[in-house]
Amino acid sequence: MGMTEVRFHSDGDRIAGYLYTPDDWKTGDAPRPGIVVLAGYSGNTQADCTHMMKRLCAEGWFVLGFDYRGFGQSEGPRNRHRPLEQAQNTYDAISYLQAVPGVDAERIGLYGTSFGGANGIWVTAHDERVRCLVTSVAVTHGERWMRLIRRPYEWLAFQERVVCDAQRRVREGTATLVPNGEIMIRDPDAQRQRAMHAENGHVFQSEERDLESAEACMRYRPEWVVDRIAPRPVLMIYAERDNLVPPEEQLSTFARCGEPKRLVKLPRAGHYDSYEFRNPVTCQIVYAETIAWFREHL
Repeated sequence: MGMTEVRFHSDGDRIAGYLYTPDDWKTGDAPRPGIVVLAGYSGNTQADCTHMMKRLCAEGWFVLGFDYRGFGQSEGPRNRHRPLEQAQNTYDAISYLQAVPGVDAERIGLYGTSFGGANGIWVTAHDERVRCLVTSVAVTHGERWMRLIRRPYEWLAFQERVVCDAQRRVREGTATLVPNGEIMIRDPDAQRQRAMHAENGHVFQSEERDLESAEACMRYRPEWVVDRIAPRPVLMIYAERDNLVPPEEQLSTFARCGEPKRLVKLPRAGHYDSYEFRNPVTCQIVYAETIAWFREHL
């Protein structure tokens, strides 16, 4: 398969994209489905999604991944995480993919992992161009997610800190930067994953976020709109022992989702076991279920 680095514009910034083209496609062939792959909280598709992009392309589909605004190789301000901006990047990625020669613009799917699953739900609910959706270990309700990964007294203190910073920020106009791990708490599994990235030579561009990122995340609740996706199909995959994005996140949202839908459990798995470099056996379940879903519904 071929991978081409591409660029498209979103909110005035040039977004770095990675387009995978099937080996057996040639000019003049019948159009094929296109799939947009959405990265998680790292914001960088190359960090966690390369394995899935290659696997989907090997099935004969066009696949587009990209770095969100301000992350990876994309333009835009750093040190911030704004879900609604990432949703806009995704709408624009769909527009770009629809115009790629060989892509059937009427058969577009989304695959989102972790926070990319949140963006996948939000975008699919608001954009009928998306024909079907797959999420894996997805965040689905920003405030609940941030509460679930903290002890009760930690959550109350963090919540107050974010509120006080917002009141100060709107008066003074300056951001408060904090280590990223203070917003997305890192359990031991996440710390091991970061160490593995370092061993493989991957460097994250920033280890800080502004506290407004936490405020924006708290107000992002894709669960509230998931029922608007039906009758388009949704597959949700969750890890039984996920401490970073607890199963409650997916189970609660799945209950609100309309048909057709399917829920898949990764037995005895943690969050990063769904990624190939952590647990190839568990990841094969993710591959098989995702490919089967797209084959049936794209």
